[in-house]
Amino acid sequence: MQQADIHAAAQALLTRRLNNHITGQLNPQYRPNSVSDALAIQQGLIGLMAQQGNSVGGWKCALPIAIDGLTDVPVVAPIFSRSIHTDSPCPIITDEGQCKIEPEIAFCFAQDLPCRSTPYSEQEIVAALSCASLALELILSRYLQPDSVSYVEHLADCLFNQGLFIGPEISLEQAFQASTIELSLTTSSTPEAQLFAGKHPCGEPQLPLFWLVNFLHQQGIDIKAGQRVITSSYAGVIDIRPSDDVTLTYDHLGEIKLRFESE
Repeated sequence: MQQADIHAAAQALLTRRLNNHITGQLNPQYRPNSVSDALAIQQGLIGLMAQQGNSVGGWKCALPIAIDGLTDVPVVAPIFSRSIHTDSPCPIITDEGQCKIEPEIAFCFAQDLPCRSTPYSEQEIVAALSCASLALELILSRYLQPDSVSYVEHLADCLFNQGLFIGPEISLEQAFQASTIELSLTTSSTPEAQLFAGKHPCGEPQLPLFWLVNFLHQQGIDIKAGQRVITSSYAGVIDIRPSDDVTLTYDHLGEIKLRFESE
């Protein structure tokens, strides 16, 4: 893609975010044709969001995947600071009348990890962390028919992310051992608990974190103190009715209690 088309694509995606607008695919000339195009549009969006005073507050990631005939495809997207919430009610844009969430664990960095010529070791990355937290990724596609959109187009638009809710802290040791988590969900409209046999799709939740740091550095992107990182859902997407009182229990780790407020 030409630089002008990358900028136009990023501007179009920014407009959708600012106006809470869900519409069709980008104009054909602005659609990414490769992973590198998609990542360039992401970076363009990051720059435009920064001009709005909305910096990168974190990242979502998973280990690379094979999809749409491509192999070793990165799963990475920024989470913008104004969309990271810690208080209830938590603002959310509904999708077909439902609040869509994914139960996750979020890691938080205590110190910067600036780009350098040699990769960071797992030990160095762990030493830079402050804590982990129970978390919910807030899910939304800004495409009207997301199933008809290519992976690289979703990658350009930050992989369905509309935000993050940060719950109670847990220790790093607890987070690193959380390959499986039994989840229990109750809401004010459905008080009978829904049970989920939560399993991290990458095996260990820290593995995508280790991958992310060095992948971002290859792109010339620093990790900043205070940024949060989520590394995949334990139970896919869960639908919640707007304005329900929600309790999601993470086995022996704790629970998230909140209510969503539709924007």
